[in-house]
Amino acid sequence: MEPLNAINLIQSGTATVAILGGCLLWRNPEYKGIAALFIFSLVASVINILEETGITRDIYLVSPIFIMLFGPASYLAIKLFVEKSLSKKALWHLAPVVPVAFFTAFTQEVIAIGTLWRLIYAGLIVHMLTQFQRTISQERSDADEYSLTWLMWVIIGLALFNCIDLVRLNLQPYIPHQLNLVGQGLNNLVWLIACMVIIVKLVERNQLPAQIHQRTAVESTESPENFEGIYAALDAQIKDKQWYLTPRLTLNDLSELSGLQTRDISRAINLHGKVSFNEYINQCRVAYFCKQLKQGSSHTLTDLALASGFSSKASFNKVFKQFVGVTPSQYKQELGTGSR
Repeated sequence: MEPLNAINLIQSGTATVAILGGCLLWRNPEYKGIAALFIFSLVASVINILEETGITRDIYLVSPIFIMLFGPASYLAIKLFVEKSLSKKALWHLAPVVPVAFFTAFTQEVIAIGTLWRLIYAGLIVHMLTQFQRTISQERSDADEYSLTWLMWVIIGLALFNCIDLVRLNLQPYIPHQLNLVGQGLNNLVWLIACMVIIVKLVERNQLPAQIHQRTAVESTESPENFEGIYAALDAQIKDKQWYLTPRLTLNDLSELSGLQTRDISRAINLHGKVSFNEYINQCRVAYFCKQLKQGSSHTLTDLALASGFSSKASFNKVFKQFVGVTPSQYKQELGTGSR
């Protein structure tokens, strides 16, 4: 039996974080897929430690399987998180791993194929999250509060690091042992940090709305001019009746208020407002906020933001700076009304 090294300590840390993440996230049905991914990471870390210390290495080499399995497992976990359910058909993503289990003796080949497999699935995950962002932006005025952009960047960061680490993995027989250990340690450390970021972000974030579903956009064959009248009437109604002041206003809510179909509302705003539903409603809210400030409102900035329809201070600050170019406090100072 070989003694534990620094890499094994990092792997032990990953196992500990995986246990914590699995326990914290499993309680929420929305996170069960990601919690299962952490449990999978725990098993992988334990097996790595057992093999590297020589306890199970002579029985059967298992660890290369995890390189192949991690990509589809991550994809299915995030798909369950975003879409709320998984079909039995989706589980076929795991099928290519089965034959690999019989060829783990060809370690370098399995590592090369597995890393490429992970990169492919990283691309599929980024595509899925991009589609989710577009969908939620078309359906909710509070889309920023449910943004998964941070998760997309975590996936992209891991994929880029995997590209770099692929070179080390495939040159293991030709590089110094110590250099290989450093690379392996960095790889484990990056995954440990990613696990901690994911746990913290998921624990503190809002639960995704149940109504959000990934949908493939279908382009209408109708002329854009056909939606011009719809947009003009809708725009007038929204501003006259100040529907945009409704917190967490959704496309379905606006459909019930206006009597128009959600498809027509979305197309009209996209074609003639040149923005998504989320951007359109928030533009109206920012305009209302600015108007109230110019009229000398005595409310605090936070109270006025909430009265303008925003559901949180953080979301308001982000949206306001995006549209106006300065922070709300700076804008108020520029109006010469002082800061509050």
